[in-house]
Amino acid sequence: MRTDLKSIIMFGSVSLGICAAQDATAQNARINDTASVALDPITVTSDQRTDAIEKLPAATTVIASRDLGYGKVNTLDDVAQRSVNAIFSSQGGPFTIRGIGSPGLDAGVDRQPSVGVFLDNVYIARPFGYPTFLTDVSNVEVIRGSQATLFGKNTIGGAVNIILRDPGTVPGVEAEAGIGSYPSGRLQAGFDTHVGSSAFNARGFVAWTGQNGYIRNLTNGEDVSDVNALATRFVIAGPLGEATKLRLSFDYSRNRDDGGLWYAPLPLAQRFKAMHDFKPDNKLDIGGITARVDHDFDAFRITSITALRGHSLNTMLDGDFTAAPLYGQAQTEEQRQFSQDLRFTSTLPGPFRWTGGLFYMHERFNAAQFFDMATVPRELWSRDVFKQDTDTYSAFGEIAYRFDNGFELIGGLRYTHETKSTTSEISSPSGTFAFGSPGRIAADSAFDNLSPEATAVYHLSEDKQVFAKVSRGFKAGGVSPYIEADGTANRYQPETTTSYEIGTKNSWHGGRYTLNGSLFYIDWSDLQTSLYTTPFTRVIRNAAAATSKGVEVEGGVRLTDNLTVTAGYGYLDARYDTFVDTVLGKTYSGNPLPYAPRTSIEGGLRWVSAITDDMNFVGTVKYAYRTTYSFTPENGYRQPDTHIVDARLGVEGRTWSATLWTKNLLDQRYLRQYFNYSGTNIGVAAQGRTLGLIVAARW
Repeated sequence: MRTDLKSIIMFGSVSLGICAAQDATAQNARINDTASVALDPITVTSDQRTDAIEKLPAATTVIASRDLGYGKVNTLDDVAQRSVNAIFSSQGGPFTIRGIGSPGLDAGVDRQPSVGVFLDNVYIARPFGYPTFLTDVSNVEVIRGSQATLFGKNTIGGAVNIILRDPGTVPGVEAEAGIGSYPSGRLQAGFDTHVGSSAFNARGFVAWTGQNGYIRNLTNGEDVSDVNALATRFVIAGPLGEATKLRLSFDYSRNRDDGGLWYAPLPLAQRFKAMHDFKPDNKLDIGGITARVDHDFDAFRITSITALRGHSLNTMLDGDFTAAPLYGQAQTEEQRQFSQDLRFTSTLPGPFRWTGGLFYMHERFNAAQFFDMATVPRELWSRDVFKQDTDTYSAFGEIAYRFDNGFELIGGLRYTHETKSTTSEISSPSGTFAFGSPGRIAADSAFDNLSPEATAVYHLSEDKQVFAKVSRGFKAGGVSPYIEADGTANRYQPETTTSYEIGTKNSWHGGRYTLNGSLFYIDWSDLQTSLYTTPFTRVIRNAAAATSKGVEVEGGVRLTDNLTVTAGYGYLDARYDTFVDTVLGKTYSGNPLPYAPRTSIEGGLRWVSAITDDMNFVGTVKYAYRTTYSFTPENGYRQPDTHIVDARLGVEGRTWSATLWTKNLLDQRYLRQYFNYSGTNIGVAAQGRTLGLIVAARW
């Protein structure tokens, strides 16, 4: 890695006097107020109610706004590092939680996640629709374990909910500028304002993120794997009377980087080098509109969330990952989705509470993969064109009753009906038949499922509980982009999980100490796996079964007025019970599941002390550890153990802040992507050590 020596010297020389900038809410408080000895309260919406994390009977990690942004938790990959038993890989699930993931890129263009990602409680159907960077985010919730009852679609492994910032009630303007290694940078600005003389408030936000490449392309000497991303957002919120609230939000982002898929043989990749002759091109646009209405009746609340989202992708890159002009490849996607979520939630105090609702989603997805010799014009490349319309209908409910002795029973049920109309066509205008024999299929499929969940909770006190839970998760089947050898549609069936979990949530001394833990066992049936029907063609089959079991412990303590410590530990044993590839004559039974490290540890230190009445010193250190894990079922290559250390040091005033940061301080070398290409292990290295400076102000 090429590290800026001047930046390292600067970081070391001032690190004793500089600390991380804090969020705007903290800046509005008295700057030297450190009298409270409780941990900062964390609330979650993962059960569709807003409640303290210690009251939710589920394994949940919440990353607060002060830890999100440039030089901090900036991407979904960073989010996974802060949650035990979780991995994010853009070529994989992309999220894998407790070993539960999906085939990823091996499934072709039709990637169906097993961990749902939600933006303000709106499900995002495709990985390319996920936000590239976590800008203007209030918090991120990672809920481990099946969430089929309340979250629904494709959440057999868990759910990740990204909560965006609401408009502020006090008008103001904020700006931030950051610079870092390679170099990299971010410029962002936002404003909060009243809407005329009404009770509505509005917020606008824009951010640009850029970075020169950190990988050297030896073919032409250029630095590649760059970043060029723009994100915008506007939201308006306010009351429509005494009992009704409206929130309208719009977001749009665009990426114009070089695609980032600079695969190389591992000896090159691990030295941040590649050898590509093909100049890549990548265009990704993501957008959405969401309307949320909450209306309170005397005994319950109705919530309606209506959303339109979509993305467009056009990417082209080297197809052989060498300096020779042999092959090129490309992929296009056009995705649109409409969803309507209608919820009814009890609001009266008392021992009985309930939630129910209806959900509908329509998705139209048109995509294609291209591959051919580099000398062939792109319009003649061999291709696999995939089109699919999906309609999902759900009805769900959950009831809970708490007895006088502290015992509480919770039961939930979700019914899902999903239909898919699919066409897939393989053709080769060039005559090279890179995707196999030409063919076209059209097929419809439909699936019905009941997913129950039952939880027993014993409240030792208002801030301590133990719980036991059993749940069923469901992920629909379908028709893949591939075609069977006999020319028929490649159909696959649903996969399911049965999860058992016991856990505890605890808080002491008014929140000064917290300790949460879980033991879990997951029976995963009818895994949707990618199999080769010949050495060159693939299909999706329900060809495997697996078991995942483990332990998770997370906690925090406010040791003094100034020092807070957090820590988490995860142990995971996730393996295939049965998995046999009858075509290639390989058996993966007994192998660890991909993206399932045996041990994961995360920890953090945060120090806050007053310099003057108007200035604070703040420092944070974050640590994430993962033991070795594989990327593929055959375990051909295993990621070595990784120790990732991030740190921030800075000063903050009432309306300004200055921060020095470093990520991957120990300069760990590891892969963020990997696969085996014609018998050669190739991959893309994650970034090494990076350093930077952020200045921010608010008026």
